[in-house]
Amino acid sequence: MTSLIRAEAVKLGTTRAFWLLAAGALALIAIAVTATAAAASFTSDGNPVRATLALAGLAQTFALVAGTLAVTSEFRHKTIIEAVLITPRRTPLLTAKLTTVTTAGLAFGLIATGGATAIAMPILAARHLASQPDGAQLAAIIVGGTVATALFAALGIGTIIRNQVGSIIAVLGLLYVAEPLLGFLPGIGNTVQKFGLGSLSSGASGTVGFPASTHLLGQVPAALTLAACALAVLLTGAVLLRRRDITT
Repeated sequence: MTSLIRAEAVKLGTTRAFWLLAAGALALIAIAVTATAAAASFTSDGNPVRATLALAGLAQTFALVAGTLAVTSEFRHKTIIEAVLITPRRTPLLTAKLTTVTTAGLAFGLIATGGATAIAMPILAARHLASQPDGAQLAAIIVGGTVATALFAALGIGTIIRNQVGSIIAVLGLLYVAEPLLGFLPGIGNTVQKFGLGSLSSGASGTVGFPASTHLLGQVPAALTLAACALAVLLTGAVLLRRRDITT
């Protein structure tokens, strides 16, 4: 298992797409957080810190895409054939990918959320919107954002669609199109707004959801629910990986 994890770490570290995605995501988060903290108007009953740091949730989208690429790239470039020849048992291979990508997700989530906090707090303080920040609150947001990013990476690893483009379109469509639209439907809207992936991400990170009035789960329940979703997807992906034929 150690050699498999080492091999997956080398793959991840030498893949240009992951580094470009990471750099792009960090740049986008920095720009969005800076602009929001400097110019956005906040309601009197809102929390400027939570609202601004919610933008660091883009790190979870990156992790989801990165996890998806880690699996689908193997099928796209046919390197999965060599991988299963070396390791006929496919579950350890998936476990190695999961370990590597979620560890990278933890690191990236910490950098993204911690960096967003370091950018936002001085700007909000200068505007007298966060003159006395709660250290415990900030620590909870950073830890929650870090954990949520790792869990989204795990969700990506469990993808059940082999086609790379189709898989990415599916996960982004679910997150940014299907869930927001379903959230406005009578009857199921409140459930989707509370238990959808986007809302679980916001709840786990301790920020605000979409819309801002959404009643989110607490950080621990949201993180546990997100972990359960990731586990379910991973188990499904593992079963399909074992049963599906791999052709040249």
